[in-house]
Amino acid sequence: MESAVKTRCWSLATALTLTALLLPAHTASAAPAAPPSCPDGSVCFWSGEGFDGDYWEWTARSGYRDMPPRLHDHVGSFVASTRACFVNWQPTEKRNVFNGDWRSRYLGDFGGRIDGVGPGGC
Repeated sequence: MESAVKTRCWSLATALTLTALLLPAHTASAAPAAPPSCPDGSVCFWSGEGFDGDYWEWTARSGYRDMPPRLHDHVGSFVASTRACFVNWQPTEKRNVFNGDWRSRYLGDFGGRIDGVGPGGC
């Protein structure tokens, strides 16, 4: 009888170990952090991802502007507090941006090509 109990205990322990190895671990995934604020009527740009690096604030009332040299083809992240149009000139490509849009990782996307920004839709 004692060996039957030991066998069942060993089988249960083996089953639990195999289950732990085969099932993916549940890790606490943090929700994306909220973006930093950007003044109303503006789009805020950072050269680095995660809202880090050189910063520039474009305002809709300033009209179309080329990106400053430090951000030309190098926008790592942005927060929009107005509607805007991001522009790449060679080849011509435009992206609509809406109030409330933001990206913490943009360099591998259009942020690696952006030449300028203008007010309103594209």
